[in-house]
Amino acid sequence: MDAAEENGATPLYIAAQNGHVEAIAALLQAGANKDAAKTNGHVEAIAALLQAGANKDAAKTDGWTPLHIAAWKGHVEAIAALLQAGANKDAAAKDGATPLHIAAWKGHVEAIAALLLAGANKDAATKNGCTPIFIAAQNGHVEAIAALLQAGANKDAAKTNGATPLYIAAQNGHVEAIAALLQAGANKDAAAKDGWTPLHIAAENGHVEAIAALLQAGANKDAADKDGSTPLRAAAYRGHVAVMRALLLAEGVDENAGSEGCWTPLHLACLDGDLAQVEQLLLQDAPVDAAGKAYAPTVVHHN
Repeated sequence: MDAAEENGATPLYIAAQNGHVEAIAALLQAGANKDAAKTNGHVEAIAALLQAGANKDAAKTDGWTPLHIAAWKGHVEAIAALLQAGANKDAAAKDGATPLHIAAWKGHVEAIAALLLAGANKDAATKNGCTPIFIAAQNGHVEAIAALLQAGANKDAAKTNGATPLYIAAQNGHVEAIAALLQAGANKDAAAKDGWTPLHIAAENGHVEAIAALLQAGANKDAADKDGSTPLRAAAYRGHVAVMRALLLAEGVDENAGSEGCWTPLHLACLDGDLAQVEQLLLQDAPVDAAGKAYAPTVVHHN
C-alpha cells in the first residue's frame, strides 16, 4: 500500500492530492504511511491526515513543508487548518524561505494575511538576505507590499549585497511597487554595496517610468558609485537615450545657454540624433560650445 510510482507518488499521495477522504481513511486504516501524502489544499484530506497523526511539518528534500506548499498555491483554508494544528509558521526551507516568502513571491494576499495574523515573522530573511517584502517588490506585487507594510515590515531591509526592496523594484521597472514603497517612506537613495542606487539600476535597465517616479520623489540624479559613475553614465553605457533625456531634463534645459552647467536644446537635439533640429538650431545661432553638466564638455561630443 506504500508502493510508489517512479515520481515517488504512493496510493495515499494520490488519494490526498485529489481530496478523496474515504480512500485516505481506508489506506490509513490499512497502515499506509500517513506522511507520504500531498493534499493540494483539500482541507478535509488535511484534517484526515492530521487526525491520523501526520507530521504537520514534514519537509521535502528542499525543505518545503505542507505550509510552504499551501502558501505557494494560495490555499487559505489549508493554511488555516495547518496553523490550527500547530504547523511551524516560520519553517525555513534550505534557502531560508519561509511560507510568508512563498506567499509574497506568488502575490497571494489572503495567504499573506493569514500567516501574518498567526504571527509569522514579517522580516524573516533568506540566506541571501531577502525578506518577504523584497520578494514582493521583486515581482511587482503591490497588494502584497501593502499588506506587509501595514504589518510593519521593514521597507528598507536590504539583501546581503545591499539591495533594498526599492532597488529591486527599480531594477525590474515595477512602477506601482516603486510608488508604494516611496509613499511608505522608503529611502530613495539607499545604495547597494557597490554604491549603486535605485536610480542607477533603473537607468542601466532603461526603465524610463521608474526613472520619472524616482526623480519626482527627489532621488539624487548625480549620485556616484565607488567608481564615480552616475545614473546618466549608466544609461549612456547601455545606450538608453530616453533615460538619458529624462536625466538631462532633470538637470534643467537653458533655452539661451545662459546658465552654467545647463543643457541646451542643441545638446538634446544631438542626443536624439535629430539632424533637422540640429541644423535649424545652428541657423538660429545656437551656441555650439555650451558646456552641459555631468556627461560631456561640449555639444560636439554628442555627435
